[in-house]
Amino acid sequence: MSAEEAEQVETVEQVEAEPEQYATDAYGTPCYRHTDPDGDQFLAAASHIPGQGPGIYFRTTPAGASIPLAHLDQFIARLHAIAETATAETVEEPAQ
Repeated sequence: MSAEEAEQVETVEQVEAEPEQYATDAYGTPCYRHTDPDGDQFLAAASHIPGQGPGIYFRTTPAGASIPLAHLDQFIARLHAIAETATAETVEEPAQ
């Protein structure tokens, strides 16, 4: 096995070993959490944007955070789940 193949196997195992990234928030809605190697954190969660409807809330530590490309497919899948939740939970705003 080449060094590159070994690194890919290690990365896949790491992605599968971090289920806390996909834990729901305190309200039971899906979110995505990630802490990069130097401790920077990232959060994506469902939100409602007044006057615009459902959205996705992103928060990082002040220095920003990096998500490994090995996590990209899982991250995008989770964003879709968050978007579906935000859409389902959004109450139509009264016309102004």
